[in-house]
Amino acid sequence: MPALSADKDKQMHFNIQANDLASALFVYSETTGVQLSYPQKMVSGIKSSSVSGDYTPDQALQKLLAGSNFTYQYTDNDTVKLIEAPKELNTGEITLKPITVVGTASGESPSLTTPSIAESKAKLNRVPGGTTVLDGERIKEGSALSVNDVFANAPGVYVGDYSTGSAGGSRISIRGSDANSIISPIRGLKILRNGMPFTSANGASDTETFNLYAIDHVDVYRGANALEYGGSNLGGAINLITPTGYTAEGVRVGMKWGTYDYVNPTFSVGKVFDNGFDVYGSFSYLSTDTTRDNNKQEQFYGHGNVGYRWNENQETRLYFDIQNHNFTGLDPLTKQQIEDNPQQNAQSLYGPNWALPNGFPFYRVDLKHSIQFDNGDHFDVGAYYGSRQFNYQWTGASPVDLWQDTGFNWRHEINGELLDMKNRVVWGGLMQWMFVNDWNYSTVNRQRGRLLNAERDKWLNVEGYLEDQLSLTDTFTLVAGLQLNYRKVDYERYEGYVVSAARPSNQADKDFFVPNPKLGFTWQATKEAQLYGNLSRSSEPPPLADLANLFLKPSRDIQTASTVEIGTRGVTDRLKWDLAFYHSWVNNEYLIVSSPTDRSAFTATNADSTTLHTGIELGLESSLPLNVVTNGDELRLTGNYTWNNFRFDNDRDLGNNKIPGIPEHNARLEAVYKHPSGFYIGPNAQIVSSNWADFSNTLAAKPYALLGVRAGWDDGKHWKLFIDGRNLTDEHYASSIWVLGDAGGADMAQFNPGGTRSVMGGVEYRF
Repeated sequence: MPALSADKDKQMHFNIQANDLASALFVYSETTGVQLSYPQKMVSGIKSSSVSGDYTPDQALQKLLAGSNFTYQYTDNDTVKLIEAPKELNTGEITLKPITVVGTASGESPSLTTPSIAESKAKLNRVPGGTTVLDGERIKEGSALSVNDVFANAPGVYVGDYSTGSAGGSRISIRGSDANSIISPIRGLKILRNGMPFTSANGASDTETFNLYAIDHVDVYRGANALEYGGSNLGGAINLITPTGYTAEGVRVGMKWGTYDYVNPTFSVGKVFDNGFDVYGSFSYLSTDTTRDNNKQEQFYGHGNVGYRWNENQETRLYFDIQNHNFTGLDPLTKQQIEDNPQQNAQSLYGPNWALPNGFPFYRVDLKHSIQFDNGDHFDVGAYYGSRQFNYQWTGASPVDLWQDTGFNWRHEINGELLDMKNRVVWGGLMQWMFVNDWNYSTVNRQRGRLLNAERDKWLNVEGYLEDQLSLTDTFTLVAGLQLNYRKVDYERYEGYVVSAARPSNQADKDFFVPNPKLGFTWQATKEAQLYGNLSRSSEPPPLADLANLFLKPSRDIQTASTVEIGTRGVTDRLKWDLAFYHSWVNNEYLIVSSPTDRSAFTATNADSTTLHTGIELGLESSLPLNVVTNGDELRLTGNYTWNNFRFDNDRDLGNNKIPGIPEHNARLEAVYKHPSGFYIGPNAQIVSSNWADFSNTLAAKPYALLGVRAGWDDGKHWKLFIDGRNLTDEHYASSIWVLGDAGGADMAQFNPGGTRSVMGGVEYRF
């Protein structure tokens, strides 16, 4: 291989984790200052080995490219282009084969509308608070049954599944957000997809609509740290990034099988054309009987996007989704019932009720346009429309809801100088509308009966935000910003209206306005370690699911929180870490009690006094070179731990009780042996403490520990095989709970059992 220029002969310290080749090359470029250029599709799907230690840039680049069939040429002292190595070598000398190079730096996505994982990592590293980037390829090392599998390696994120499949939803909570509400839809988090709003105008998000089979990577902002996207929620924000033709070029065909009649065929295709177009499409079907009796689930997930690059500075992309979810109902169990038989279901064929059908279709279309300016500034504008029609049948009611969402957003990133210091400004906003038609029927003999009442409501949500990142020195950056939020709801009951104290009128409206400021900093204390901290305010308008909620006396107030956070993150030779400590003073926190058998029926009130949320979020990862079985094999160790201390502060009725719904301690550990051939194997464990089920702290789910193991082989080109064993000790436990006011110490049916022992496996072929 040709050597880099003479001034690159000095050894440097490298700590590049085994990753996809594009991300590894991006870290290499950041470390050395060497500019790399290559077609993105050239390295798509290629894996790199880790590079740890002292090497010259030339040696480090050769190690990264080893086994990839790539070599390189340098065009000047600081610019290198990748090329394909010749397939046939007649002598020990290498004749370099020239190619046409697309002018993108290492790690940069050729798509202006969709960031690469390397770009997301660089962006989140500038945030003065806890963040995590989750690699979609890591998620695919096993089966993705629910969002729990997506966030397994994300510290600070608690996921409580309603069922052992994706249907029925999951509770996602960060820093105590939405701790005791209904399990899905969730509140307290801002959900984005490709930087565009995925959360509805009323602040709710359905976890069932997360397409787990069309994820390139996921950006997680813990707490009020997503101000650059307008996020100012207690829990934070989650940005789902989908693949494009650039990041997932080629065809993938896969099939997964498992216990409990689990079947999951998948198909995806990505293509980049010479005329500026690129396309990506995926289809997935999931069918499972789950580990609960008479709980058949069937989901269809279709996603696609088409991008057009007008020129080097402008791109438009159209996204579309078609989904359908069908599942039968579940009733929670008591602790003793879970201990005796966690598979039983009160809505089973042999129980008092037949399991009732539930489900909904989901359709959505997004249009996004991005402009890249010559000075590095970036502008995005987009619009979307989505529709869901929920059809639920519970033992007490059969609601039918039509939700329609539409809106638009914009975001402008400006890179410049202020007082001769580097300055980055991000400003933007959004407007969202949500239209809901709600028909409530009776349930008679497991069938939908007469119409009881009908309501319609309209939500408007308007947000504006501004964030400034001022680099006071090369290592210290001050971050300040402000988010403004206005939300309004109009309700009207047009069927079944009866004058009462709860509803003195058939229509009413309510609005809220709140500003949310933030001040923070990042300090690159050493080349390996960064310190960060922030003071922030977050807010959430109250849940108003019914016309009667607008007439409550006293009325529900807006929930706000003031949070202080300090943390550190960084990478050394052997360790990557992310550690955050936070404390929140939450005012008017929502205390919600919902019905497990009729999730449209719940009561909510504000806490009598301030509640306190304190926590620690720790994520660790290390790749240890072994060179035991063969040269280049390694051991990947990952772990995360979350401490959740959520309690009342001298409440009039509840004193200093713990807030129910979220376990205090949650940890996950995994050790994976990785062979250079692509083979991997290793155990994993999840350890969760007890979880209070009532506000009076008299009933709690027991603690549990789950043991699993995963093994697989990925040749990096065509074939991928895996086997995924879960809960191998067949632990009987509650994966989530329904919160109630006071259980009086009695064992009540408030617990959703987690999955029993199961094994799944799959195969995928890429071409």
